[in-house]
Amino acid sequence: MLLLGSDALSWYFHANADETTYYIVRISNFSVFCINYIFMSFFATYVWLTVSKNQHHKPAALHTVYALSVIGILLLIITQFTGLLYYFDDHNLYHRGNFYLLSQAIAVSGIALCFFMLISYRKNLDRITFLSMMSFFVLPVLATIYQALAYGFSLQCLAIVISTQIMFIMDTVELNLRFYSQQAAYEKARYKAEHDGMTGLLNKKAGWKHMRKYFDRMDSHDEAMLMFVDIDDFKTINDTYGHTVGDFWIHEVASQLRHIYRQDDIICRYGGDEFIVLIRNTASEQVLETTLGMFFQQLTRASEQRGQDVHCSVGVCRIAAIRISGNRDTSRNTDGENGEDTRGGVDFGQCVKQADLALYETKRFNKGTFNVYNYDRS
Repeated sequence: MLLLGSDALSWYFHANADETTYYIVRISNFSVFCINYIFMSFFATYVWLTVSKNQHHKPAALHTVYALSVIGILLLIITQFTGLLYYFDDHNLYHRGNFYLLSQAIAVSGIALCFFMLISYRKNLDRITFLSMMSFFVLPVLATIYQALAYGFSLQCLAIVISTQIMFIMDTVELNLRFYSQQAAYEKARYKAEHDGMTGLLNKKAGWKHMRKYFDRMDSHDEAMLMFVDIDDFKTINDTYGHTVGDFWIHEVASQLRHIYRQDDIICRYGGDEFIVLIRNTASEQVLETTLGMFFQQLTRASEQRGQDVHCSVGVCRIAAIRISGNRDTSRNTDGENGEDTRGGVDFGQCVKQADLALYETKRFNKGTFNVYNYDRS
């Protein structure tokens, strides 16, 4: 702004150096002093807004800073006519006035009051915010003391700029740390809300939500298999070996299911000793037999190692893709490439009932194996 003003004055006075210099030195010095007082009020307001925690009653220290800023600016205006704080000689050289130290005393008082507010409301701030605001005072205080003692140096504005940048950097770091901390806390809370504490699998509510979402998006080309997995005679296991062993087998079955099935598949603990698995994008009987064969084999190996008779029964609802015949009526409005109807018509609730019924028949007639129901999509 000062450079812009200098160019404007130079143009106005037709590049007359004497007249341009006369106004430039006066405007620049007035601006430097005035900025210090204005910034003092803004910083005091910033301190109060940071520490107040929405308190409506403003402290006397804040009003005093405002008053000091006004007094400083009024003295600065008077100085232009009386040389109270500073003056310029015939050669446009700067000299301190008889009351120059009064301007520095006002600045020091404003800084001290801001510091007092910060200390008084320390309990409202976290450690990083408090330290970042405390760091602001160091350079301006040193610059003010040095400027009062050493003639010919004006370091206050430079100190304010540097301190503001330091405080800004520290505040930015603090905000980022707080953001990531809150994000981590949110993710932790969400994970806890969606997952079973014992097994780490999705709980029933979250698992059903994801499964329903997949079923809602299925069309006639999509396939899936919904499985109910249940530990046989779990009450007997608890009664015979104790609840600690029962908990072990719940965790073991969950671990085996997680190990065998893909990351894209959805596995959740339905409750107690029962689990639900949604195998997505396939209804292959070979895939079903292979994966369940691995599951049964690993479970048998683990039970033999522990000398405990533990096995699972599985009920499956198989949802195959609809095969479109060449002479099918395609006159209705559809989404398929060749006019075929791509609406799957898959009812999640009905699939759950069929998988549950398949499990019931397995447990009734042939425990430790699996039974498959094919979902009718016609």
